[in-house]
Amino acid sequence: MSRVEYRTARVTPEAYTTTAAYSVVTGSEMTLLAYTCLAYTILVATHDIKWKVMGANTSDYSDEVEVQAEATVTAGNASSYAVSVAPYAYYRIKVVDASGGDHGEVTVVGTAKVA
Repeated sequence: MSRVEYRTARVTPEAYTTTAAYSVVTGSEMTLLAYTCLAYTILVATHDIKWKVMGANTSDYSDEVEVQAEATVTAGNASSYAVSVAPYAYYRIKVVDASGGDHGEVTVVGTAKVA
């Protein structure tokens, strides 16, 4: 049996603290120009948060759209997003507090590969 090699890229930004307004998780940006599949996993350490995945076709995200609608993740839990044929070239994660003033700490892992 032969072994199949996959080209992959990964982002693992440092833990990020949410705010009362949506903000980009620093380091969560992924460029999929050379890849077809994308997966993000978010783990919430403290306080509930809301997150969404954004996609764009310009590198400055001026045309970004929600590719995963807002979803709430409770403290101590994880959530994920995956697409097997990514329709956008650029992706990133945005997060916000789920309840006013209770900032959550999140960790994100993003993986892209050629299917």
